Amino acid sequence: MKVTAAASSDLEQAVGCLANAFAQDPITGFLLQTGPGYQGRVSWFFSLLLRARLALNMPVLVARDTVSILGAAMGNSTDSPPWPAALEEEWSNLETVVPGFNDRAAIYDEIAQKSKPPQPHYYLGVIGTSPATQGRGIGKRLLESFCGLSASDQLSSGVYLETANPLNVRFYERTGFEVTGQGSLGGGNLWCMFLRHERRDDA
Repeated sequence: MKVTAAASSDLEQAVGCLANAFAQDPITGFLLQTGPGYQGRVSWFFSLLLRARLALNMPVLVARDTVSILGAAMGNSTDSPPWPAALEEEWSNLETVVPGFNDRAAIYDEIAQKSKPPQPHYYLGVIGTSPATQGRGIGKRLLESFCGLSASDQLSSGVYLETANPLNVRFYERTGFEVTGQGSLGGGNLWCMFLRHERRDDA
């Protein structure tokens, strides 16, 4: 198994992997509302995020063996340029198709905005592995690789993320993340976490 930067040819497999990984996730369940058509909405959601980040040359990583993609991670670097117009329009269509999406996204964003560090940082928006391969250290490898990209960027003060899974909080804490804030998300809780890079002052 190896972790590499994703290519556009990885899109279909990576989306399928993430849709399976997040089938029971509290955040996607809250934003996209479980029920009829939910799995299709989740796939569309991740397809949009992946295509936008690939188009903008944002960090997108995949873990793969010789046959298939086993996990993926994606987010933003310290620069977050606007999406291409066609993808912005498609995102607006998603907002229209999912009733109440904007209201729920506003609740999510309000919690997150209070806990984001003011200094430039990388944002780990999504990380997931195929349920059939969990427990093999794939998520850890993806996380370490993403954090390594941030650490190698002198503009970045660290890596910020959110999670609504209490088991994930312990997973991230073992890597050095600290909880910077939290809030109620639907019937659960959203934790905001940050991994700070220790920068040496050479001056």
